[in-house]
Amino acid sequence: MQESQSETSYIHKQYVVLDQTFVVFDSDQPKNASQKLKLNRLAGVGPIYWRFQTNAPTRYIVSPNHGVLSDDEPVEVTVTLYQNRFRPRHELFLQAAPVSETAGFDPKTIFETTETAQVTYLDLGTTVMKIESALENSKSATDLHQALDASASVGADRVDQLQSILNLTNCDTEQLVNNIHQAKQLKITLDSQLEERKRLVEEYKARLTMLEGSYMRKSAEVNRLQNELLNQQKAQAMKASASPNNNKSAGNCCIS
Repeated sequence: MQESQSETSYIHKQYVVLDQTFVVFDSDQPKNASQKLKLNRLAGVGPIYWRFQTNAPTRYIVSPNHGVLSDDEPVEVTVTLYQNRFRPRHELFLQAAPVSETAGFDPKTIFETTETAQVTYLDLGTTVMKIESALENSKSATDLHQALDASASVGADRVDQLQSILNLTNCDTEQLVNNIHQAKQLKITLDSQLEERKRLVEEYKARLTMLEGSYMRKSAEVNRLQNELLNQQKAQAMKASASPNNNKSAGNCCIS
């Protein structure tokens, strides 16, 4: 990855849209954490070549990771965190650019110039990280009453101060709207992860039932083989005691 997120986190053009860029991995589970996204082409644009890129290619499996959108059918993309090893420095972004309907194109060079390319970064994190972030954001609003009560300004200074407080309020409002949006996305993701955990529990219960049944069958087979072995040993012992050699030895005994 040659460009950092701070340099290209904005979108140059808009050709495609993801149903969400908020990707939260439930890393505290035995399976590789994953999340499904839907990729759509915007109306009025031609065929669009798209691909996902990351600075941690050994950690993220995106399937499919590239393709051409030539109609309005959405593409379902699965993003998997391999071995659930997430790091805050990880980046994952979507690139998209128009291609010709008739002429061919080289996927390796189509994004060498970014003037006509769309770049959209995904907001990555784990469930615990995002919950902690949401709680922290809820405490970041400016206390207007405290700011006003602490000021003794009058006249023009008071006007300037009120204007500053108004600007802070607008920033807080914008941040609050963004926090609400992320909180809603987080709730949807958490609900999905909870359902996945429930399915995982049911899957393990079914496996446990199968293992218990297999154990009972094997235990019964072991008991049968042990009884069969014991009967064979008893039969061999009886046969040995009734053999002619034993009778001959008994006949040759003398009583004095």
